[in-house]
Amino acid sequence: MHKSTLTICFVTAASIAGSSGCEPASISEARDQLGRGGERIAEYVLPVARDTFDVESLLDSAVVTVTSDSLLGIKLDSRSLVYGVGFFAPFVSFLDSIPIVAFQEMVQNEDLDQLDFGDIEDVVRQVDFNDARLRLNVTNTGDIAAVLVDFTLGVAELDASGQLALPPVYQPLGTPILVPVSEPGSNSLRVAANSDTSFTIQGSALVNLLVDMILDERRTALVGAGIITTDSPTGQIEASDVISVETELVAVLDFTLPDTGVVFTKNTTRDGLGVDSVEVPLLLERLQRADVITDVLNNLPFGVDLDIAFAPGDLGDGDVFANPNAVIISGIEVDTSVVNPAGQLVSGQSSTALVTLVGNEVSALLRDTFTAGVRVRVLGASTSGRRGVVRVGAAALLQSEARIQLRLGASQ
Repeated sequence: MHKSTLTICFVTAASIAGSSGCEPASISEARDQLGRGGERIAEYVLPVARDTFDVESLLDSAVVTVTSDSLLGIKLDSRSLVYGVGFFAPFVSFLDSIPIVAFQEMVQNEDLDQLDFGDIEDVVRQVDFNDARLRLNVTNTGDIAAVLVDFTLGVAELDASGQLALPPVYQPLGTPILVPVSEPGSNSLRVAANSDTSFTIQGSALVNLLVDMILDERRTALVGAGIITTDSPTGQIEASDVISVETELVAVLDFTLPDTGVVFTKNTTRDGLGVDSVEVPLLLERLQRADVITDVLNNLPFGVDLDIAFAPGDLGDGDVFANPNAVIISGIEVDTSVVNPAGQLVSGQSSTALVTLVGNEVSALLRDTFTAGVRVRVLGASTSGRRGVVRVGAAALLQSEARIQLRLGASQ
């Protein structure tokens, strides 16, 4: 008997009902035609998972920043450390040395001027930032030049009432991480009278410590401490005069992943083919072939492994992989993007995987709705020591679809 193949370009039950020029025009009509006419094959194409995993969309837009060198970063916080030098009015004598300490608590909550990592918080817990920039603006309101000597920024834990021990007890204990605020090649910073100065210093070790402490729900403060003096033989300060050090922390998404990589998941509820449960066994008897085809384009500076699971019904944010009725497609591997030793993307990689479903594995796709879960494991490249630098637009594109072929007609 002559056999022909007929492709029906249906995606959901709703779109099937509105199709024209295809045969059969609906699932109901397909069921009616199962037992009549010559044998032929009808194919239904159904999206399982379609997503773009771009880093920027995982962040709260209010904290995203782009650096001058086109890297993606997170503005962690803005804090001002204020020193009331006017306390020493009416004047500071030439070369007097006055110790100063100020702190500001760093907290994580939903306020946009506080620390917030959005949907990548679990990732941040597992990585080390290689590039964290402290943008500083130091202001002197007095009529006499100020010189900060041995001035450093550190991190300390506050007590239960939010107070700082004096002298500060820095973290880590023993060998604290302290970032000097000074001119290159010097241990001091001079700020002229009634002026300010701005600059950026590198503070990745300090920011990594600060982030870890905050995510561990410890009361954490950024501390600035040192000596204030003047190199001007004349001049005076008033009671209202201050020295302020305003800090803005920018964690550039340039980080090193652990050996095991980092994992995050995402669920999507989709329409199935809308077959009544009592008729599913009949269609399964007519199943010719069912494949899930997954295409991935990886433009991240990391490698990507994917697992996909789908189960009947709307599972919301539940663990699809743990559902007893889930069908799991594991180990979809995409070659690591070509990355240079500095962790910068040279070229992306693409991959296609085909998995054949059998028997009841197709059932969830035939019903009204199903939930697809995607589990993504991001792995560092060996060429960069697992370091990756995320530029604007870096993303992994995923498209996974099921192609279900049914035998129609009397002859089987």
